[in-house]
This record gives sequence, C-alpha cells and structure tokens, in this order.
Amino acid sequence: MNLLNGYKKILTITILTTVLLFAPSVSFCKKNKNKQPVQEQQVEEQVSQEKEQQTVNGDTDKEQAQSNNSMIDETDEQFKEYIAQADKCLNYALTACEQNNYEDASANYHQFLEKLNSLNLKPEEIKFLLTDCENILRKIKHINGLETDKSHINGNEVFEISMDYDEDILNNWINRYSNGKAAQSIRIALERSGRYKDLIVSVLREYNLPEDLQYLPIIESLFNNNATSKSKAVGMWQIMAHRGKALGLQINYWVDERKDPIKATRAAAKYLRELFVLLNDWHLALSAYNRGEYGLIRDMKFSNSSSILEMKERNALPKETQNYVPQFIASVKIAKNPEEYGFTNLVYQEPLKFDTVVIDKVIDLKIVAKCANTTVEEIKELNPSILAWCTPHGYKDFELHLPYGTKDIFLENIAKEKDLNPNPGFIKYSGFYKI
Repeated sequence: MNLLNGYKKILTITILTTVLLFAPSVSFCKKNKNKQPVQEQQVEEQVSQEKEQQTVNGDTDKEQAQSNNSMIDETDEQFKEYIAQADKCLNYALTACEQNNYEDASANYHQFLEKLNSLNLKPEEIKFLLTDCENILRKIKHINGLETDKSHINGNEVFEISMDYDEDILNNWINRYSNGKAAQSIRIALERSGRYKDLIVSVLREYNLPEDLQYLPIIESLFNNNATSKSKAVGMWQIMAHRGKALGLQINYWVDERKDPIKATRAAAKYLRELFVLLNDWHLALSAYNRGEYGLIRDMKFSNSSSILEMKERNALPKETQNYVPQFIASVKIAKNPEEYGFTNLVYQEPLKFDTVVIDKVIDLKIVAKCANTTVEEIKELNPSILAWCTPHGYKDFELHLPYGTKDIFLENIAKEKDLNPNPGFIKYSGFYKI
C-alpha cells in the first residue's frame, strides 16, 4: 500500500512538473495562435473593404460617367436644337425680305442672333467665325455710311508706297515684264489703263489713298473687267465673292458688281484702306490684299516676322504672295516711265465716258439698245456687271450706263415702249428634232 502511494506521488509530481514546464509554451502558442488569425482577418477585412470601395467607386464612376454622358448628350441635343431654331429664324428672315416684309425680317433676324448667342462655342470656333462677323460689320458700316477709323491715314506716309525692295528680285520682274510674251500683256494693260485712269484716281483721292494704287490692276487683271482667276476672283480688281458682298457689292444670278469698274474700284479702295489701317505698312497691306488679312497675320505670327522680305526669307508665304509686292513695284516703275523700259508708241484708250439713268424695272437689253440708238454689245460693254439678257431683277435704283450723249433720246424712246421685256416666243420640240 505504501509502495502504491509512493508511485502515485511520483506520478503526480511528474504531471505537475510537465504542466509547469509546458504551460508558458502553451500560453505563448495560444497567444500567438490568437494573434495570427486577427492579423489575417484584418488583412482580409482590409482587402475586402478595398474591393468594396473599388466596387463602390466603380459604381460611382460609372454613375458619374453615365451622368456626364447624359449631360453631354443633353448638351448636344440642346446645341442641335439651338442650331435648328437659328436656321428657321434665318430662313424666315430671308423669306420675309424676299416678300418685302422687313418688319418680320427684322424680328426673325434678331431671334436668329439670340439663338446664336445661346450657343456655347469653343474658342477655336469663335476664332473661325470672326471673319464672318467682320463681314457683317462691314455691311452695317456700308449701309449706314460709317467709315473705318482713319487714325493711321492722316500722315504723309499714306500718299506714298515705298518702291524700295531687293534690287535683284525687282530687276528680275522688270526684265520679265519688259521682254517676251509678258511684255505684250503689259502693253495691252498700259493702253487699257487710259480708259480707267481718271476714274480710279478720283476714287483713290476720295479715300485718301496713294495714287500709285491705280496701277494695281496691271498685275491683277490687265485692266480686264471680265477677268476671272482660278480661285474665282472676278473683275478688274480681282475681288472674291465673299469679300465683294462684305464690301456691299451685289453678286447674284442677274448681276456681278465686281465687274462694274466704278463700284469695284470703290470696293477695292475701301478694302485697301482697311488693310492699311490694320497693318500700318503698305507692303504688308498689298500682300494682305493678295493673301487675305487673316492668312497674312497667321504667316507673320508663324514666322515671327514683321516684313514681307523676312517672311520670304523664312519661306512663310505662298509663292504668289511672295512675288506680289515686287510685281506691283515693277508695274508702277514701268507704267510711270514706259519708254525707259521699251514700251514706245503706246496708244492709250480714251477715258471712260457714259450717261447714267436710274431704273427700277426689268428691261430687255435689246430694248435698251434700241432706245439708245446703239447695239446690245455696246450696252454690255458699258455695263459689264449685267449677267443676264436684261437689267437685274429685284434691284431698285439700278444705275444703267448708256453711250455718252444718249440719255435724252433714251428717256424719250423708252417712254413710248409698251413692253419692256418682250416674250421671245416658244420653240416647239418633238423628240430630239425642232419643229
């Protein structure tokens, strides 16, 4: 029994010792065993939260994108709606004008401007549209008889265009104009200039412009009112359609006043003066007349240049514009001293003279010629702006030019005419054969 009790004591001590020895390790293991899941759980929770946040952000971004797209779509639709409304207002205004209903035309015109003002245009779009705004302003000035600011056109510099240029380039053009086929064309232009010199000089003086500009049509058209360039510039001064309309010229099916020597000269003078006011340098102004002011200003900015020669050296100008100023100077030098350059025995045309009658009816040119005791060809020559077989339709107070000294007989004869625009009759056709 004592032996058994001894064994029990030994076993009990052993168990207690083992427990005491291993308790810290067990406690430590338990402690770390509890810590590890907490860290993993935190990481998992963090990852889960990030995923949830990404999902939430993704959903928010999608909602924001959808909202933005919705706003863009709504803006686009609104933009299109404003454009459609502006288009309607403009068409209504044009229709009202055709019907001489100027009250409705004015109302629709102002509504048209309001719709345009509501558009949220981009800066580059505004820059692109400024040209048209300038044309509108020119028209308003023209209608109301307002003149461009003359602050730059008060000094002596306005009366002179510098004839200084690179000598080699200038002599090259003088030689080209004085020899070969070009010389024949220059001779024709010089002889034609006699017909228009008095007219052009009087307009230039009226606009306080250099008289040397009277020779500009030499390089533009050879003084040909019917000249048309590849770029569709028309007339003695080679004016583009949009520019001509902005300067107040009528251009339509019936008439093209770019061909009228008086009105086209006046329009060209206005434009040249505006270019000089803008650029304050005649070489630049002349180049802008050829290139267009916006094109030339872009060239100047692009090349960081302030003169034509600088832009030429930096190859910043189209070839035609590079040559424009030396061509003009060469033509002036030749026109002022033709014999010095080999142009002898010139036969200048007689100065243009004609009578003028103001009409507000459509009259067949054959009737006009008959009443003025002349030919249709002469009437067309005196009125190169007329494009059709009759005086222009819908043109109030049209100035019709007649041979000098025929105004009285024309008025007397036209008063007797019962039919000013007789029907030429009908031509019957059967298939491809005339009956």
